[in-house]
Amino acid sequence: MDLLIPPTLAEQQRIGVFFSHLDLLLSLQNQKLEKLQSFKKAMLDKMFPQKGSRVPEIRFRGFAEPWKEQKASFLFASTADKGYPELPVLSATQDRGMVRRDQNNINIFHNEENEKGYKRVLPGQFVIHLRSFQGGFAYSAIEGITSPAYTVFGLIEPDKHCSQFWKYIFSSESFIKRLETVTYGIRDGRSISYDEFLTLSFLFPSKEEQTKIAQYIDSLDRPIALNQQKLEKLQSLKKAMLEQMFPPATR
Repeated sequence: MDLLIPPTLAEQQRIGVFFSHLDLLLSLQNQKLEKLQSFKKAMLDKMFPQKGSRVPEIRFRGFAEPWKEQKASFLFASTADKGYPELPVLSATQDRGMVRRDQNNINIFHNEENEKGYKRVLPGQFVIHLRSFQGGFAYSAIEGITSPAYTVFGLIEPDKHCSQFWKYIFSSESFIKRLETVTYGIRDGRSISYDEFLTLSFLFPSKEEQTKIAQYIDSLDRPIALNQQKLEKLQSLKKAMLEQMFPPATR
């Protein structure tokens, strides 16, 4: 192979030092992101009761009552509301919940006739999708329609619960592990059964405390997202600089 190299050792060293600085910035940014993610995980573990307990390890001031326990069948109900082809088609993601398909770099032919059979999803509802066992149930903050193969469900009494609180429950590592206990073989292609999910029991506080917890976790997510963006920008900068500083050799 023919390689293009700077004519002097001094220029090679200067380029090496430049990229060493970029690598250091990338390393520091990645460490900061990992610390924020670890802190969030630790707080989630402490804010949700452990097995055999009705009280979490830490709580906000003003809340002292034990958490209630109920089966999912008393908390949630599925819906199959169809006939809304004019609504945007939503796709399920593991990290962002339900998002508009046309904003998710997915270019699929739009056929309103077929989409009459799609299920409507309302803000605050959840979707059991094909990869739920990897990232939990997808929460939707927007209205739209999704595949009829998916299960759409929501709270039976939404005025008594905070849907964002349940969003964090369903995306937690402990819940995703619980899914494996009620659906055998999901990693081998078997989809999660909604009926089996309804047999699970959940501990939860009052709506006021649910809201407080959800707001706190939201406040942890914002710096995590910001630092993730900074890391991605640094990675893009390094890639762009490598391409510009090392031109391809010509034969």
